[in-house]
Amino acid sequence: MRMGSPRSWTYGFVRTVHVSRASMAEEKRAAVNEIDKRTFVLRVKTHAVRVQPKLTETARLLLDPELLRVPKLRYLVKRTESSFLLLLKYVNSIEGDPSLPLGNVVLAGEKTKEQVLASLRQTVEEQKHSIKKRITELPESALNAVSSLTVEDLDEHEIEVGYDYWNWSVVLKKSLPDEFLCPSSYEQVGHIIHLNLRDDQLPHRYLIGNVLMEKIKGTRTVVNKVEPTGGAFRLFQMERLAGEDDFLAQVKENGCVYEMDFSKLYWNSRLEGEHRRIVEMLTEKDILADAFAGVGPFVIPAAKLKNVKSYGNDLNPASVDYMKRNVLRNKVTKLVETSCSDARSFLLDLIDRSIPFTHVVMNFPSGASEFLDLFRGAYRQQKELPLPMVCSETEIKL
Repeated sequence: MRMGSPRSWTYGFVRTVHVSRASMAEEKRAAVNEIDKRTFVLRVKTHAVRVQPKLTETARLLLDPELLRVPKLRYLVKRTESSFLLLLKYVNSIEGDPSLPLGNVVLAGEKTKEQVLASLRQTVEEQKHSIKKRITELPESALNAVSSLTVEDLDEHEIEVGYDYWNWSVVLKKSLPDEFLCPSSYEQVGHIIHLNLRDDQLPHRYLIGNVLMEKIKGTRTVVNKVEPTGGAFRLFQMERLAGEDDFLAQVKENGCVYEMDFSKLYWNSRLEGEHRRIVEMLTEKDILADAFAGVGPFVIPAAKLKNVKSYGNDLNPASVDYMKRNVLRNKVTKLVETSCSDARSFLLDLIDRSIPFTHVVMNFPSGASEFLDLFRGAYRQQKELPLPMVCSETEIKL
């Protein structure tokens, strides 16, 4: 029997943990008030080059390495009807916290306009050689004008950004006692952000939750995993850190749409690539059997994208209920058959029914190996059936 080995699979179900409402409300209020948004205001005075509208493209090409590169901000600013400013990376002054990461700004310090101009002229000459082919397409008069910049062509421009400008990572690293307390990643399940915080991060969990909900587009609920997963359904407890008590989520993945109740089952959005990898292995001649199918992230795209006959099974009735809904939603009812049973009974039933499945997915990391022995001798009475490729988390010799 052939064995496939997807790298990392985690599936399960979710239960909410209840804590004292009074103490939780007090901690959450404190978390919201813990951030002084005024400390995120940054005012920057940057050097700039004043150019006529007809020279902007030429100046942009020749001065490209010197231009200010700040996410979400333009380096070309309209000054008047007859002139624009090209903002440079050289900054005269910063008012606010200089540790806030504002693009490629370089503090000019005591650098005079003459020194800035000297840097610009050197860059112009270097650009003429490095982008020679593009330079030949530019008007000679424009090239000469940019090459002949003077101190009088230099100007200043003030940029101001506030709390709304910074992403969640910047806000948390500045707001937490230690920047290493900032989460390095999260999982997004529709409108829900799912965290797995370390013990040292827990005292700040409501602050973290509120910032993530505020900063990540489309987020309405933030939860944290409280205890390790366990049991036949891989249940785990979670605490809602911020937002609504709404766990009905909708996820788009690999061309399919999935509906699920995140309080009853577990969905790992990081496995999108693994779901796609397995589906891409299949051809229209294959038949897929998923023994731990969850809400259908293997069987549904296999049917929808590859026209593969698929059988999806899960022990948890909640998962099967949503798998049925998703089969209907994605219009693959003729290709996907669902069942609610244990993996052993499911696979033996398919063999007894002479279903010639070619691939078996067993995505239950802690328990898949307990079911693999069912294949020993299972095909003695069904020798005409093909031996399937078994895709499991670990390599197991049969």
